[in-house]
Amino acid sequence: MTRWMTKALAVTPGVLISTAVTCMVGAVLPAPAALLVFAGGLLAAAALAVGAAEEAAARLLVFSRPVSPAEVDCLAGALTLLCRAGLGPPVVQLRVRAGEKAIAAGGFGRHTVVLSSGLLEAIEDGSLPDEQAAAVIAHAAGLVRGGLVRQDPVLAFWTLPWQLLRAVCQAISSAGARLPLTSLAWRLRVVVIGVAVVQCLAQHQLWLAVTIGCIGAVSYAMPVWERRWHTMLTDRGDDAADDAGLGPALALFLRRCPRTVSVRRRLHRLECAARPAPALGLVR
Repeated sequence: MTRWMTKALAVTPGVLISTAVTCMVGAVLPAPAALLVFAGGLLAAAALAVGAAEEAAARLLVFSRPVSPAEVDCLAGALTLLCRAGLGPPVVQLRVRAGEKAIAAGGFGRHTVVLSSGLLEAIEDGSLPDEQAAAVIAHAAGLVRGGLVRQDPVLAFWTLPWQLLRAVCQAISSAGARLPLTSLAWRLRVVVIGVAVVQCLAQHQLWLAVTIGCIGAVSYAMPVWERRWHTMLTDRGDDAADDAGLGPALALFLRRCPRTVSVRRRLHRLECAARPAPALGLVR
């Protein structure tokens, strides 16, 4: 399965749900407001799809800001290593997401890498060496340079209704998880879905039966599709860091993380494919 098919499977349900919700909301709005929602939404999506307004999208959709001069000084050692590999500024533009304590970096769009404030704090207090910081950033920059997150701004904008619904559902499910048998009922939802489909067929409501069946199937398939895409992104980012000669540093960083199945798999890949660091070169 190609990477684009994997991503399409992961994002299509959210896109379709967001489109349906937007149409439902627009249908009950006054005509001028509905026109503004549809026309404005389409124009904004078109602009983001061609790479325009990426900085504004990074500010509004992922709540990031540009790095300050003091933060650039803090990142100087890591940026030197990144520029050697062609993964630092001006090839990518760095931004910071304040309030995120985890040590992380993520690619967004065609040129943007968003750093967590936790990463900067770890560099500043000396708990994160420059090589490991560069490896974490190289992981995200590699995804940007490889085009795997090129359309993430337009997808983040278009799926805002789905993200809101998902956040509400997760809050409700977290509260309901304290009730007895709630988790079991969710895992056995196939029984409820099957009964609903049979009832619809008995009443000759074929399309309703198909719709309910598809929703049930997607509820099982969507987490699998999302995990596959996340795994592919993780592997491509690890490969980019390894190609930049930062695979050993990334492995050292991962050894600081909780030993989940995913972390163990990543460590195995990195330690089996470590490459020497490239020679110093100029970034054009």
